[in-house]
Amino acid sequence: MKSVLDLISEIKKCEAAGATTAAVTMAFICIDTMAFLGLPAGKDKQGRADFIAWVDRYVKGHEDQPYKYRGLDVYGARCAVLHAFGTEVDFHKQNPDAKKFGYHDGGKHAYDPAIDQHLVIIGTASFLNDIVTAVGDFVEDWKNDLDLRTRVASRLPRVLETFPAPVNG
Repeated sequence: MKSVLDLISEIKKCEAAGATTAAVTMAFICIDTMAFLGLPAGKDKQGRADFIAWVDRYVKGHEDQPYKYRGLDVYGARCAVLHAFGTEVDFHKQNPDAKKFGYHDGGKHAYDPAIDQHLVIIGTASFLNDIVTAVGDFVEDWKNDLDLRTRVASRLPRVLETFPAPVNG
């Protein structure tokens, strides 16, 4: 559990320091990690479908937002940021229904299909909050579902954990 809390803490530290791009990148890493932890029994490697399913289940925005998250869109955004540090990658050409994400550091997403049905401008403050909330909901599920709790417990040791280095006198 410590590694999950540390991951959320890193996202919040990046955001508080004004390192918005780093915070968004960490949010995508966080989703990958949660999808890994929640994999079905007998599966030990997450893939696109697992990421998309986790987003579709857990990532919910405020009801007033003009854009509602879709796992397909968030996965494409993840690929664009992590693999190209951009907004579009081959995934978008292969999945023309997937929306591209641009970003601003505010809270309200901007989406107007009349202007561009394939582009969403994500308010990073909301996105980061929505990811933290999604992780909280996932943790609640794993506390209340014995099968999920067992799967998560077996995978947590594989999640990166950092420890303070001893100070040499």
